[in-house]
Amino acid sequence: MALANHIHREDSGRYHARLRVPKDLIEVIGKRELWKACNTTDPETAKDEKARIVAEWRAWFKELRQRRAATDHDLERVTYDFYRSEVDQHRQERAAWPTQAEVMADAREYAAAVDDFAPVAEIVAKRDAAADSRFNRECQMTEARKHLATGETGLIEWAADDIIRREGFTIEKGSPAYRDLCHRLQRAQLAALEQAAEMDKGNFSAKPTDELIKPPAGEREVVYALPGESIMELYDQFCRENPGGISLDTQDANRKIVKRFAEFVGEASPVTVITKAAVRDWKKALFAWPVKAAEIKQFKGMDFREVLKANEEVGKPPISEKTINKYLSAMGGFCEWLRGNDYIDGDPLDGLYLRLDKDEQTRFPYTTDQLKVIFTSPVFTGARSNEDDRLPGNFRINDWRRWIPLIGLFTGARLGEIAQLYVADVRQQDGQWIFHITRETARDGDVKKTTKTKGSQRVVPVHPELIKCGFLEYLADVTKRGEKRLFPEIKPDARGQMSGYPSRWYGRYVTHIGVKDDKSVNFHSFRHGLADALRQAGYLNDQFKCLFGHTGATVTGRYGILPEGELKMRVAMMEAVSFPGLDLSHLYS
Repeated sequence: MALANHIHREDSGRYHARLRVPKDLIEVIGKRELWKACNTTDPETAKDEKARIVAEWRAWFKELRQRRAATDHDLERVTYDFYRSEVDQHRQERAAWPTQAEVMADAREYAAAVDDFAPVAEIVAKRDAAADSRFNRECQMTEARKHLATGETGLIEWAADDIIRREGFTIEKGSPAYRDLCHRLQRAQLAALEQAAEMDKGNFSAKPTDELIKPPAGEREVVYALPGESIMELYDQFCRENPGGISLDTQDANRKIVKRFAEFVGEASPVTVITKAAVRDWKKALFAWPVKAAEIKQFKGMDFREVLKANEEVGKPPISEKTINKYLSAMGGFCEWLRGNDYIDGDPLDGLYLRLDKDEQTRFPYTTDQLKVIFTSPVFTGARSNEDDRLPGNFRINDWRRWIPLIGLFTGARLGEIAQLYVADVRQQDGQWIFHITRETARDGDVKKTTKTKGSQRVVPVHPELIKCGFLEYLADVTKRGEKRLFPEIKPDARGQMSGYPSRWYGRYVTHIGVKDDKSVNFHSFRHGLADALRQAGYLNDQFKCLFGHTGATVTGRYGILPEGELKMRVAMMEAVSFPGLDLSHLYS
């Protein structure tokens, strides 16, 4: 639809409201055009939602025009923020100072060198880095006090100009309001220099003595940690010790969550700020935290609070209560370690987890009709081309797009477990073809494999229906080509995971063919479907849990060597699996 109507329809069918920013507000807002999702594919609903969004934007424009003069709260806020940024800069500078051991090591290295013209000046500069910084700060403090006494603003105008531009204040350069802002920033800069001087004496708990330097009403005062005792520094120490033996992938995922908490309370803060009240407030904020925020380009480079603010415009849906508990759990293990090492008292997470109905099923198996739609779609029956796999045609697709869903249907394996398989993970044992789902990497492998837990490592027999569909011919082909991986076209994403691109492709593909219309079904539905098929075949959960990796870690699971009797039992269970009403004979090779 045309821009004049303030609405845009994407190829996916979803609508967005859009509106040009008035010329006089472009610099204030920082954009020429506003966009916001209407969260609907229905044109009539989109029109109503668009009208509401545009009305809100126009009210905001009116408010911006009325509020562009800096209020007292604005001035308090930008002054305190500037003070904090200056203190952070001093902390970073301090962290970069070389240690005495590093200086001595350089001196020994140069002394042993054959060159008679050793760069002694570099060693001296390193040795005196801390002393030079202290001297420079003393000079800065002297000049700052002189300028404050005489009303000079030349040395601080750069900061005032930047704030006026960023905040959109109507403060004219050289005006009394401009000089007042400069005066406030000079006092903030002096307070930061005095704080750094206290740090030079080993006092990291000092607070500004200037009454002007304080957080605005409703905001928490920043407390700075001792070196090595900030939240993220201690989290990295926790990871090095790794008391729970968690995987590197889990460590990395949890670190990102803990960093979001640190951004919420202040990244320079000591771990003593991890109180029950702080975690409670963070949990409350998580109810507005957008789904997959790290993958949304509009949020790139933003901290926790900035993302929440930006999402008021972007309009991404919030994470689920289950995911909120996952975030709290990531903090829980860290807090347990902090308590054990006497960094904090008590359990900040006690009583804060959300009570969820564990019996409430949020993911369901695909229905027979949904399975029919999936396995009679272009990827399985013929696509227009290799690139255009959503429209029917005569091009036969025979790569991971075809085989990952089929393997998921007949193994119940997770998408990531299938995507990372090596050719060597599919082999014969006692005359039976098996999938070996394991963390063990092939000797010449280049990407580490993962499973959800150590107990998730398992052996699953290849279902006869997969063989009829030509899976062994596909395996022979990739083996003949000398490929290491079963699906060599799949490359690891930025996080080193093999599931990233296939997961995104699958979600979009099934949505396009009309299967996925809510969160109740996804690739995991194959897993639920296999469990139901085994129950329908007369097996109990305890009998088939070994096929799903719901047992404890074993050497058998790790190495994929099963006693012949146990393998026969698994083969019998898999051969009993069927999906009544689903005919795959059109896929037989």
